[in-house]
Amino acid sequence: MSVKIAIEELAGCSGCTIAVLDLHEVLLDVVDKAEIVYSPVIMDVKEPPEGIDIAFVTGAVRNAENQERLEKIRRRAKTLVALGTCACYGGISGLSMLHPNDEIFSYVYREAETVKPDGVIPTDVPPFLYRAFAVGDLTKIDYYITGCPPKEIYLKQIIPALVSGDKLELSRKSVCADCDRKMGPVDNWRLKRRYEGVPDREHCLLGQGYLCLGSVTFGRCAAACPKNNVPCHGCNGPSLDILREPCRDIYSMMVRRIADLTGKPEKEVEKELYDIAHTMYPFTIGSLIMEDKEVSKIRDLVKERSR
Repeated sequence: MSVKIAIEELAGCSGCTIAVLDLHEVLLDVVDKAEIVYSPVIMDVKEPPEGIDIAFVTGAVRNAENQERLEKIRRRAKTLVALGTCACYGGISGLSMLHPNDEIFSYVYREAETVKPDGVIPTDVPPFLYRAFAVGDLTKIDYYITGCPPKEIYLKQIIPALVSGDKLELSRKSVCADCDRKMGPVDNWRLKRRYEGVPDREHCLLGQGYLCLGSVTFGRCAAACPKNNVPCHGCNGPSLDILREPCRDIYSMMVRRIADLTGKPEKEVEKELYDIAHTMYPFTIGSLIMEDKEVSKIRDLVKERSR
């Protein structure tokens, strides 16, 4: 009997489902042992059936329909997997918490360039919840696969192992562990915006003044951005040392590491940082796990920006 697989879509871009399709010939090996019985992006099946063996859920929970569909797929699946950073930590959808719901709807239906001329806000759409949620905040999740989207090199190992019921050991290190850059001289350090100059390809981006979150980000991308001269912006979610420790947070750990690197006092480092919500928490602001940390800035940022 083949393993029945489902992929549910919540508040997201469907990129994680496309990442599964990008497995190419590996997907053919999977469907030899498994059958995809439900996926809104791949097939025209309106509702997940009963008796699902493995369900992947992508996207965050932002409205009432998202929550209802999450609860339904949890009831109908033996194993539920959070696929992608939106599902694991709230992702980009969480940034909507920085604005009141009425402000969001007004912009989408009245102020954006593509709106209808009547400016009517529909009343038949699912109501927004009071905040965004990672799926694990609302139901039991059996496995988490981070990434925006999860990278092919890891999905090729993870999905066949899940279908076969095999155990799999993967690296649990940060992005920095896969980065080939070396630490160069750190003189007269100041924080640079990404458009300032062209980074030296050989040396640590953070040491050069670019805000690279590699040291506080879970390594599930083979350091793809730093290897292409782009600072890490944290799309894989927090590194395990931050996730495990209540007293550690993305913002506080970045301040501490910049201070250690440059010799600047932490208070001076904090003065250089800007737009904390979008630079430190763009993929995790919707996670209750990250918000509930005593040292987290998320609670204050949401309160301040959504007034």
